[in-house]
Formats: sequence, C-alpha cells, structure tokens
Amino acid sequence: MMLYKQFLGMHFKQAYQYKVSSLLVTISSMLVSVGEIIGIWLLFQNFNTIGEWGFYESALMFGIITSVFTFSECFFRGYDEFPNLIKTGTLDRLLVRPVNIYLQILYQKIEWTKLGRASLGLVISIFAICNLTVQWTFLKVVVLILMYICGVAVILGLILISAGVTVFTVENLEFLHILTSGSKEVAFYPINIYKKWLRNIFTFIIPLACFNYLPLSYILGVGSVPMWLCAISPILGMLFVVPCFLFFRFALSKYQGTGT
Repeated sequence: MMLYKQFLGMHFKQAYQYKVSSLLVTISSMLVSVGEIIGIWLLFQNFNTIGEWGFYESALMFGIITSVFTFSECFFRGYDEFPNLIKTGTLDRLLVRPVNIYLQILYQKIEWTKLGRASLGLVISIFAICNLTVQWTFLKVVVLILMYICGVAVILGLILISAGVTVFTVENLEFLHILTSGSKEVAFYPINIYKKWLRNIFTFIIPLACFNYLPLSYILGVGSVPMWLCAISPILGMLFVVPCFLFFRFALSKYQGTGT
C-alpha cells in the first residue's frame, strides 16, 4: 500500500508538471459532461417525463454515472491500457518483479485530470438531490453510497474483461468498447425505457441497473420491482467483479510473453 501511495504521488506530479496544459485537459473533459447534461435537459424540454422519471431524477442518474465512470478511468487506466503493456513487452518485465502483478498494472497509469469530471458529476448529483422531494432515511443514504461503490466495481469488472481478452487477441476488440463506453450511454437513462432483451443484458449480465436504475427506484419510491430487491441490488451488483477478476487471472496465467 505504501508503494501504491508513492506511485499516486509520482503520477500526480507528472500530471501537473505542466499546470496550464493539465488545467485545459481537465476543463475540456468537464465541458464534455456539461454538453451531455445540456442534451438531457433539452430532451426534457420536449418530453416532460420519461416514464416516471423527470429531469432531476435523470440528472441524479447522470451525475452518478459520470462520477463512477470517470473515477474508474482515473484510477484503473493501467488495466484499460493493458494491450500496450503486451505490445511493448512491459508486461514481461512486470511479471519478473517481486511485487504483486495486479498492483503493478494498476499503477502503470493514473489520470488525475479525470477527477475534475468526476467532481462535476458529484456536483450535478447534489444539485439534483436538492431539487427532489425525497424523504431521506439512514437506509436510503447507505443505498446511495453503495451505488457509487457498486458502480466502480462493475466498471472495473468490464475493464478487467477487456484486459483479459487482449491476452489472446493483443489488440482491443471494438465490441469491448461497446461494453464499456456504450454501456455508459445506456446508463444515462432509466433502463425500463429499453426493450426487454436489452434490459435483461444490463441487469443480469452486465449489472448496470444495480447501481443506477434499481437503487434509485428504491430511493425515489417508483417502479414495479420490489423495494427490498432494489435496496440490495448494489450489493448484488458488486459480485460482478469476482468472475471478471477470475477471468483476468486465468487469462494472465495463459500469457506466454512477447517472444522478444
């Protein structure tokens, strides 16, 4: 853990060595989210509600998704760029070091500039909460916190799957980008507006609904799913990372080196 803290500090100094450049990257990243939330706002100017969801409900969902995805992009970038470790032969060097290989991959790259966008997502979430009439209880606060934890776990699972596949393919496959970046776009809106087959995929296979739609349904008191199931859905969704990690571990055990 001490070693990881040192690498966090090293990447932070590296990221902000050129302060103006890092600031511009942070601002441009935040402007992307500003454009996305404006697009959602314009949508609700034409349609007052989507099912039982209004603008502020969707803004809360958007804020959570944005924070979760960008936080994951910040701290799990090493796994996201795993193909480069294979192609450059860096992975061979990491495997012979007397340090945990998973931590070594983790701290290969950390993008601190992503935290600006994650913070913006948090601000949007707070803004939405302040405009919602929710009877907050201790359990609802716990569920809200678990949504963020579950979201990070699910996104990490998707990144691990993508990294594991590249052991066999070397290059990232385009359909894997659909699972990561594409799933983010799907999660911006209530999952009940999609076709049943798509809802099943993003509930039971890739549990995006477990950290946005279902727990928010419990907090807002809407939807037809039993409230107790909605409340525990983030805990169930966290289990997704377990088979993903096992798959990555299996893939890593099959790695035979670059041959150079």
